[in-house]
Amino acid sequence: MDSEVSNGSGLGAEHITNLLVFGFLRNNDRDFHQELEVLGQELPVQVYLEGDREDELQTDGSRASRSFYHGRIEPDSESQDEVIHNIARHLAQAGDELDHSIQPTLVRQLAAQFMNGSLSEEDKRNCLAKALDEVKTSFPRDMENDKAMLIMTMLLAKKVASHAPSLLRDVFRTTVNFINQNLFSYVRDLVRNVRMSDASPCLLAYPILTQQSLC
Repeated sequence: MDSEVSNGSGLGAEHITNLLVFGFLRNNDRDFHQELEVLGQELPVQVYLEGDREDELQTDGSRASRSFYHGRIEPDSESQDEVIHNIARHLAQAGDELDHSIQPTLVRQLAAQFMNGSLSEEDKRNCLAKALDEVKTSFPRDMENDKAMLIMTMLLAKKVASHAPSLLRDVFRTTVNFINQNLFSYVRDLVRNVRMSDASPCLLAYPILTQQSLC
């Protein structure tokens, strides 16, 4: 068992969830692109650059993925980080299907709550949980609850960041903490299962992704 996915606490959980949420937000981030770039430089994790989303064709005809890590560009194999990146990208695609489920008034309300400097981190997590309760009725019936909760949690963060880019850092931190407290067992199992299946057969099947588990 991989040490980084063995439990829901510690650096392993934070690393995985940071990558997952960052990767999710990375997709269609036109409203808060600059803020996300700054956040990516601050995170002690491997993040994928905009220009490196597609594999690069090498001189020998092979393809190699490249990633940004602590200021260096280096080749990357099918590592756990890349698996998480791919999971995040496909969850973001599934999130696009659910985007209409979140009303603008809910986004504005949640953003206003995050702007309240007197709220503690726990208060912000409670605000996020309450917003999730309001959209639960719109969860797809053919999608397992934990998966729908995970997607909606990150989708709410994305929409708040789009509404108020200055809140990106705060909403990112709260979202990561919320997932680690409530959904990390699902995330851990998802990463483990995708790695065991070599990722690609499962992840490339996007229609399956929107209806059932990744694996």
